[in-house]
Amino acid sequence: MTENERQLLESAQKGCVAAFEELTAPYWARVYNLMLKTCVDEFEASLLSQDVFVKVFEALISGHFNGGLAWNIYRTADEVSRQAACKSEMIS
Repeated sequence: MTENERQLLESAQKGCVAAFEELTAPYWARVYNLMLKTCVDEFEASLLSQDVFVKVFEALISGHFNGGLAWNIYRTADEVSRQAACKSEMIS
């Protein structure tokens, strides 16, 4: 992690949304594509992706952030994807 990333992470932990957005911007496309595979609907994939980053941000500011940023993003994306898949199966 670079010094800039470390500073952004510290700012994000204090609740700075702009710092969090800058840190997580490289992950948005990958998370969106994962969600799109889960639900096949672009709008739903956008909502699910947003949910992932909200959950990661909440974990970060609440102190429930274990491991690195990428690990937390992908772990959360996996959880959200699984929940969405389960809901979809229950509806069908």
